[in-house]
Amino acid sequence: MIESVFMYLAFFISASISSMIGIGGGVLYVPVLLAFGFPFYQAAAISIFIIMSLSISSSLVYCQAKLVDWKLILLIEPLTAIMSLIGGYYSYLLQAQELQIIFILVLIVSGYFMLKSNKEIQDKFIKKKKWGCWHIKFREEEYSVNLLIGIPFTALAGLMAGLLGIGGGIIKVPLMVLLLGVPMKIAVGSSCFMVGITALFGFWGHFFAGHFEFKMALILALVVFAGAQTGSRLSIKVDKILLKKIYAIFLFIISAWMMINMIK
Repeated sequence: MIESVFMYLAFFISASISSMIGIGGGVLYVPVLLAFGFPFYQAAAISIFIIMSLSISSSLVYCQAKLVDWKLILLIEPLTAIMSLIGGYYSYLLQAQELQIIFILVLIVSGYFMLKSNKEIQDKFIKKKKWGCWHIKFREEEYSVNLLIGIPFTALAGLMAGLLGIGGGIIKVPLMVLLLGVPMKIAVGSSCFMVGITALFGFWGHFFAGHFEFKMALILALVVFAGAQTGSRLSIKVDKILLKKIYAIFLFIISAWMMINMIK
């Protein structure tokens, strides 16, 4: 009973943090589920189900605040969702330990790019007059999306999401902010919506592969829904630059913790 309370609390906090920075939270949910004894494939399937709950909850807040760019979503999400379905279905082709190693690498790379300066990367990849760039005007913001960079990375984000039981936000948010020049608040709001679609496709891949445990997933989905309401409301008021740095450090801590557990 006490273990269950700690697990629910961990998921509430994880959902709050995740919805604040625009990720699904799979990078947090999966390690917690593994710590409580769930097999990796089952942990990935549960994680990707509750990410849909977080997406619905946080999107209600971000849509109301008009921080969801639908044009950007239509550009990025279709390919991501298809690749997530493929990743979820064929995740059995990799051993659990191999998936955990990939997971750790994704955490480290995402954390690294979260700490990078935006200007240096944007000057290299974002040129408004360059062929393959799409200029977007959203509310008072204007930015150019480099399709030659965006499309391959969104495909990778979807594949990783399906394989690892995450929503892909840890790849999408750095991609949108650093490489595509999307303002942080819009990237967070749009990502929270997109991770739900990516998770839905990844979930069906895991479901048809027989990895899903319904009862626990439903309970945790309710906990995550409440946590996402809290986090997304706080996100509108919190300084995103500071939050991005804190979360990058958090990703490094999780990756270190997972590496220690693998060695044991």
